[in-house]
Amino acid sequence: MNYGKGEGHLITLAGTIGAGKTEWGKVIAKHFGVDLLEEKVDGNPFLEKYYADPERYSFHLQIFFLNHRFSAIKEAMAHPNSVLDRSIYEDAMIFARLQYENGSMDEAEYATYLELHENMMEELADLYKQQVLFKKSPDLMVMVHGSFDEIMRRIKNRGRPFEQIDGNPELYKYYQKLYELYENEFMEEYLERNISPVYVIDIDKMDIYKPEDVKEVLDGIEETLKRDRGFVFPEELE
Repeated sequence: MNYGKGEGHLITLAGTIGAGKTEWGKVIAKHFGVDLLEEKVDGNPFLEKYYADPERYSFHLQIFFLNHRFSAIKEAMAHPNSVLDRSIYEDAMIFARLQYENGSMDEAEYATYLELHENMMEELADLYKQQVLFKKSPDLMVMVHGSFDEIMRRIKNRGRPFEQIDGNPELYKYYQKLYELYENEFMEEYLERNISPVYVIDIDKMDIYKPEDVKEVLDGIEETLKRDRGFVFPEELE
């Protein structure tokens, strides 16, 4: 089937480090019969370096992620149905901002980053206008949310050595600040900008290993798409 501009759907996930975006993203992508476009962690040349020396590598890391996200979102937008495991909006609204506020990124680096981010967003908008891509913003953002204690438990359990807080109180403070930005500011700003509808998964209540919880989440996503976008699957547009 050939889909026109504005048909199909683009779903993106959001949430702090350790919330479980990728695992929920895989479930959602499978439900809609597509592949999950994952955030690049393995093979990222700056990630471990950033955790060891944030002031030196924060700018490098954010540019790497932004470039990867830009490529992924162009790939996603060129297909009728796609799921991304992190939104491009979080890069500037959360991560780069935090690097600047905590001193890991200086004013010139932050300004350069924001200018590049804005140029990329304008490029996406231009491609949309030219009908090269089918839409310029997601149909739905799935916010993966939980208590800070649960987030920290998950970070510890997944066992990436460079993410562990043992003997690293500054990293713990970083996780706290990141969590607070998501909880107190990101969602409000996202909704104020009217980017897309939002569906929230509460990981303190929803267990990805319980079929009844998964069904409740998927039903909720479908209901949100139907209510706010008018369809769940593109075939309904025929």
